[in-house]
Formats: sequence, C-alpha cells, structure tokens
Amino acid sequence: MKILHLYPNLMNLYGEYGNLVVLKKHLEDLGLKVEIEKKEIDESIDFSRYDMIYMGSGTEKNQLAALNDLIKYRHYLKKAIDEGKVILFTGNAMELMGESIDEHKALNFIDFSVKTEEKRYTGDVIVRNEEIGEVVGFINKSTLIQGGEEQKLFDYVFRYTTLRDNDYEGYRLNNLFGTHIIGPVLVKNPSFMDTIVKLLARDKYRKISYPYEEDAFETTLEQLKKRK
Repeated sequence: MKILHLYPNLMNLYGEYGNLVVLKKHLEDLGLKVEIEKKEIDESIDFSRYDMIYMGSGTEKNQLAALNDLIKYRHYLKKAIDEGKVILFTGNAMELMGESIDEHKALNFIDFSVKTEEKRYTGDVIVRNEEIGEVVGFINKSTLIQGGEEQKLFDYVFRYTTLRDNDYEGYRLNNLFGTHIIGPVLVKNPSFMDTIVKLLARDKYRKISYPYEEDAFETTLEQLKKRK
C-alpha cells in the first residue's frame, strides 16, 4: 500500500505528519505493508500510483506555493477523487479544494470560497458526522469560508472560538475528506482514524482496540463538553 504525502516540508505545521505515522501503524497492525512517499514542489507526481493522498497544514505563504504547484495536476487529482481514492487534507490544505482563496483560483472541486481576514480564529471544537461520530480538535485560521453546504463533512456540536462563518465544518466528496481541524485529527479521534483505515484496508479490515487512544479521546471529549 502506498501513501502520498504532499509537500511535507511546506505543509507541516502543528505536527500534522503525526496523522500518517499513526495511520501507518494501524494499517501495519492489520498485516498490510505500507510505504509513505513524499513529494515536494516541482517533483513529478503520478497520482495513480497511490492508495491515499495526504496534505497537512502550512503557513499562508506556503499554502499558496503548494496550490501553485498542485493546480498543474488538477485533472489527475479530480480523476483520483472520481475513482474513490482516499484523500485527506487537514488545516488550511482543505482550503485548496474550493473555488478560490482570495483572488487566487483554487482547485474548484467543491463550491466554496475562502476570504482572508485580519483576525485569527482559534479554539477547541467538537463536531459530528453520522458515519464517523463525534470528533474533537482545534481550529487555528485567519479565513472565512462560505458555500459548499451540500458536501459538508461535520456539524458543530461545540466551538470554543470566535469562528462564525458556517454552522458546519469541513467537506467530503467521495473519499476526499477536508477539515480545518488540527490536533493531529486522526491521532486524537479513533473513530475518524477507523473510518480511514476501513476505506484503505477493505477486506483486510478488522476492528482492533487501542485503549490509550480511546481513553485520551473520551477524556478530551468529556472536558470539552463541560465547557459547552
């Protein structure tokens, strides 16, 4: 199994590489051989070679640099989405999926726009998806996002933040997941991790319990609900 890590030097704020470190361990526990391949700007990319594509969060400057490179591959990435490849963009990498980021044309996979604000929006959140369940994490961004409700990923349960752009968070298109939540989000949320593992492992999947991960999630969820 091959996982593509896009622009790890540019897009790796908040230890987002941890999502892949723990995901690899979960897949290996199922007996799967996992290879993570990294690609940086100006390196040739063949998306058909990979079972999963991942990009983490970066600075605003690095985000635009990643966009300028990735937009060259828009057609091939759209093909990967249509074929149901597992794709996860976290933090402000998610914003590349929309129509535009300020005056910059984005990948235009989902009908939303991004506008940069002077103010930064930060805070803990609880969100919920019918398939995944409740998810906890942290949002840190200086953008407002409008549109794309039909492809929303999560509904807010709680947000300890000044964020007020939408009543929903993140987007999903086939097996493309985009969320502003950092943490890293898969590490902190066993149910979200399990969703990704199921999609990748397919008939090799079996439920494995990770008590430390589950206890950490329940403790965080309980503490955030007390603040609700």
